[in-house]
Order: sequence, then C-alpha cells, then structure tokens
Amino acid sequence: MSIGVATTKFIAKLASGLASELLPEPQAFAKIIEGDLLLKRGDAPSAVKTLTDANNLLDTWLGHYELGRAYLDAGLFVEADSEFDRCATRRGEALELFMDNVPTFGYFPPVYYLQGRAQEGLKSPGFADSYRAYLSIRGPSTEDPLVAEVRKSLGQ
Repeated sequence: MSIGVATTKFIAKLASGLASELLPEPQAFAKIIEGDLLLKRGDAPSAVKTLTDANNLLDTWLGHYELGRAYLDAGLFVEADSEFDRCATRRGEALELFMDNVPTFGYFPPVYYLQGRAQEGLKSPGFADSYRAYLSIRGPSTEDPLVAEVRKSLGQ
C-alpha cells in the first residue's frame, strides 16, 4: 500500500516527537514507525536494524511483528519465521497493542499468513499449517484479498 508524501511527512514528524521523549516506550514506538517507513521505501536492511534497535529498547509484540515483516522482505526466512513464531506465542499481547483500551486483535491473523510465507521461502512443508490457521480465522471473509492468495497456495 502506497502512502502519500504529506502522510509520510506527518508520520515521520510523529516518530521524531516520540523519539525525543525520555522514556523507552515512546522511543521504541518511534523506531517501530521509522522501521515501517523504511519498509515502505523498500529498504529492508535498514528496517531490520531500526526494528532490532526498537526491540532492544522495549520488547513489544508490534516490534517483533514489524521485524518479522522486515526479515521477510529481506529474504531472511529463518529470522522471519522466528519473529512470527514469537508473535504467535505472545498472541494475547495483540489484544491491546497501544495500551489505550482499544481492541487491536485484528493485527494478529496476518501473523499466520506471514509465517506461512516465511516457511514457504524455507521450502518447509509447515507453511500449509500456517496458511490453514490463517484460513480458520479469516476464511469466511469476502473482503480479505489474502484469503484467495492463501487458498491458491494451498491448491484449494
């Protein structure tokens, strides 16, 4: 998904404001935002470094999710699979990612899809289990474009 220049500048300004805070939590979220922007620009190696720095500041579910995406984009399938496995193990944290009492579990189902992609890259037969787990959650959706992609990968 492409975002406009004005939106990118706004997001970068938001990250800059968070980075100037003294506490590790806003600093970590600033790095997560920066890493996501680097991914959108196609700079997966820099995103991996920035997101690793974020996780070193504060161990967050979202930080591991984004780091998994960066590893996947960089073609580092073992590392991506490990990060998505960590997200699946810590799935309860996906219920409220931003500590604002707003449910955020919608971030969780893509973990199975992305883990399936990482496992496919590893030529691991386990990719089908990850894809089936994704379909068990999102399969009935008529609006999710990934459902058709997953079904095609599974030969359905």
